[in-house]
Amino acid sequence: MPKFHHVKRLCAYLLIVAAMLLSVGTASAAITEESGRRVALVIGNSVYKTLPSLPNPANDVEEVASTLRAAGFDVTIGVNVDRIGLEDTVRRFLRSTSNAEAGLIYYSGHGIQVGGQNFIVPVDATLETPYDVETQTMPLDLILNHLKQNSRVQLIFLDACRNNPFNAQKFWMAEKLEPVGATRGLARIDSDLGSLIAFSTEPGQVALDGTGALSPYSESFIKRASEPNKEIRQVLTDVRRDVIALTGGKQVPWENSSLTDSFYFIPAPPPPSVEPMQQVSVPEGAAATKLPIAPPHDETGSALLVTLNQLPKTGKLSFDGKPIDQGAKMPAAALTALTYDSSGVAAGTVGLIGYTVSDPYGQATQGVVAITVSADAGAKLAQLEQDKKIRLADADAYLKTLPRDVDTTIGVGPVEAGLPEVPASATEMTFKVAALPDKGTLRAGDRVIGLGHVLESADIPLLTYEPQIGTENQPFALTLQAANDDLPPATVTFKPALDACDTSAAAPLDLQGVTSGKLPNEIDPDIALPACTDAIKAYPEVERFVYQLGRAQLANRDTKTAFATITKAMDAGHVRAIYELSSLYEFGASVPRDAAKASEIAKGGAAKGDPFALHSYGKALYYGRGTKADQQLGLRLMLQAADLGHTYAMNELGYIFLNGVNVPADPERGIRFYEAGVQRNDIYSLNNLALVYRFGKGAPEDLPKALDLFTRAAEGGQPYAPTNLGRMYRDGIGVVADKAEAVKWLEMGAERGDYWGALDRAMLAKEDGAGADSLATAARYFALATAINMPGSGDPKNQAKAELKTLPSAAKKKAEKTFVAELTAQEQKALPKTKSLDDRLVQLAKATWVKRNPRYDLF
Repeated sequence: MPKFHHVKRLCAYLLIVAAMLLSVGTASAAITEESGRRVALVIGNSVYKTLPSLPNPANDVEEVASTLRAAGFDVTIGVNVDRIGLEDTVRRFLRSTSNAEAGLIYYSGHGIQVGGQNFIVPVDATLETPYDVETQTMPLDLILNHLKQNSRVQLIFLDACRNNPFNAQKFWMAEKLEPVGATRGLARIDSDLGSLIAFSTEPGQVALDGTGALSPYSESFIKRASEPNKEIRQVLTDVRRDVIALTGGKQVPWENSSLTDSFYFIPAPPPPSVEPMQQVSVPEGAAATKLPIAPPHDETGSALLVTLNQLPKTGKLSFDGKPIDQGAKMPAAALTALTYDSSGVAAGTVGLIGYTVSDPYGQATQGVVAITVSADAGAKLAQLEQDKKIRLADADAYLKTLPRDVDTTIGVGPVEAGLPEVPASATEMTFKVAALPDKGTLRAGDRVIGLGHVLESADIPLLTYEPQIGTENQPFALTLQAANDDLPPATVTFKPALDACDTSAAAPLDLQGVTSGKLPNEIDPDIALPACTDAIKAYPEVERFVYQLGRAQLANRDTKTAFATITKAMDAGHVRAIYELSSLYEFGASVPRDAAKASEIAKGGAAKGDPFALHSYGKALYYGRGTKADQQLGLRLMLQAADLGHTYAMNELGYIFLNGVNVPADPERGIRFYEAGVQRNDIYSLNNLALVYRFGKGAPEDLPKALDLFTRAAEGGQPYAPTNLGRMYRDGIGVVADKAEAVKWLEMGAERGDYWGALDRAMLAKEDGAGADSLATAARYFALATAINMPGSGDPKNQAKAELKTLPSAAKKKAEKTFVAELTAQEQKALPKTKSLDDRLVQLAKATWVKRNPRYDLF
């Protein structure tokens, strides 16, 4: 009975002392880490081709990107990018911004302002003529406006305020020719609610490159953003102080903030994890017993500091063979190496170690170790050692069984890694992230995992990986190391891949898409329909797949079903679906043709920044089609579409300026837009520029250049270029006349649906003489020309139809047999009844042409 009371008194004593120790010095609750997605666009341009090169930006952004990755950002980086490379980099970034918690832009390089707007200058910009800003640079507002629509917080950092490297004094800004004047640096940007705009120097002033590998601003930003638990406004205050000191007061960073919440690059994790009360036994009379103390840790794997606040009153506590004094400080790992000398200490004696574990964020947690001297402690320690061996063996076996490859679909959110649970014997172990994918986001539940972070055993089955858009076929490794134990690491390789629906039916320039996309005619419905149906079943919350199913249905010529599907995608939030629905009204596909309805719908897509809708609604405004004309706004919207790489807009702008449509003609400006399309290998731009050189309109006639451009356009699938080539060969313009070549190209144009190609081919056949084969060929192509002569775009005099009437019936009947041979009996029965042989030929021509599935997207 007395022994029982002694145990009760001992337990009560331990609880009281532990409560006293744990109540001293505990830090206040830490700010929890933000769990939302963080995305960043980091661009550095140093090596300019004609403008002055800059020593720092390429170095700056590599370091900045590393800093942001450590802060949990999924970084899209561009180094020394030309205009097309900038376009591609920006589009990849914009695709990643959907529903982001924070979106960040960091630009280092030449930046200029014209007309109060700021522009990023790619490395191939020359800025020599008034047309160069609109075709060679990218407006910063374009990126920022997209970011505002898709992220809760926007952070913009511009280390781009060098002297304006202008060679021209005026530049076209939409409808205005804006003077450069004596402006220095960048223009002020007012931040919207939830935004912060930071400049490396005051608006209108010039930033310095400094003398080191990094600019003064980037050097300080990297240092200060890496400091833990600093709110962003304090970071920028420190950066300003640093830069002023580094530049001797010549450069003063500036920012404009309307943030409503605190933001931390490196937010404080929860306080260190410590066993609050540990009990260990040591044998009596032992000279040096290693204490089995569980080591503390925190989520981020930060270096923790241990302060020993209380030492046992009896016995001797040592580290590395040396006695320890009260108040001693040591690394957290040293706790596991403490030894206790129980010589002369009576069995049953209890000593206490009280300690504080501090992290770099100013947080602290208390721990207590109760050391009991016991006669049978040796057996207990031996059992603990045996348990540890079992734990390590099980953990080693577990690490060896982790899956080596994990397939992860791009653009569907976090994908479960599917790692198994840690065996029960090893659940007390922790695992350190020794290597991390440098693209994409690793999470454990809602927590973003970084390099060096520590995972509890319960975190392992919760791991997910969200691959970055544009990383297909790029493997990324995650290496896990058992923390505080010398076990071989395990590596899991994530293999990002596109879903089959994306590879078969994605749309070009879709800023909610994940790949470059296909033109409508390039979609194979036999592949795309089942792929997108399966994708919707697997990922019902991804509205992109619904839209792409609608595209597949259009490719399958099922316009009524496609209309319903595309409407569903639009209602679910897919922006490109807005334009697609608008186009169905514009062309009268499955719904009555309605220009006003098409314009009204496209307006919504333009407001959300979709390049196709910007072009479509801008064109409607410019020409007053289906809406009240507003040429100024229409021009600006089409310029925005062109800035995002939409070559349709480039061609429309080229046509407007070349021909002076509602504006004074400026052929050189028009040609610049055609050339921009040619740089992107756009088949329409190739044909349009070829016409300039073929007829010498806007530039001197250059027949060899025209021939080359027409050929490239025709080989790329452009519908009208083959006819233009055929005429050059037919008439011997710039080449030796060659009727066989003319026939080849004219027939290609006719097959692609060009009325004039079909008409010219028919006329050549008619000119061959009265032979039955020649006249039958003429009949076929006159009929085809009539069938594809679309209202408002072909021959208003219906010349082909008139020519068809002049041919003998025998030739027409021979042509009829050729058409019929291409159709099944059922397809023939589906044709409207007619007594006119001419009408029947036209019907047959259209039916056979449609059956061959021409590039209907080209018109």
